Amino acid sequence: MTIKKHECDQSVPRLIPRRAVLTTGSKILAGIAVYSCAVGPLFAKAKSAKEDFYFQETPDEETGRNCTGCINFTPKSTGQYGADSGDCALLEGDVCTHCYCQGWTDKTAKGAKKAGT
Repeated sequence: MTIKKHECDQSVPRLIPRRAVLTTGSKILAGIAVYSCAVGPLFAKAKSAKEDFYFQETPDEETGRNCTGCINFTPKSTGQYGADSGDCALLEGDVCTHCYCQGWTDKTAKGAKKAGT
């Protein structure tokens, strides 16, 4: 005597346990987080040479713009220019409060963003 299986028994999909889905999903998310932390710094933008932005140690002649009014400028108390020194998000090396370059962006402008953000 042969026992026949019903056709509906073969078409029932096998369910995946909830625990397996959650553990596999958390492992994938952890892997993505580790990967992005490890690879992210490789794509960080390097600062440019001052010549690339036509850096000058005097304010812009036409507008009077200088690093003090630029969103990319961060003042510091010591450096190449003494108390007038600062760091620029665009340029390598120290810049001064009265310097100017073509990367100047008004820090008071609506929607202005610092370079690299």
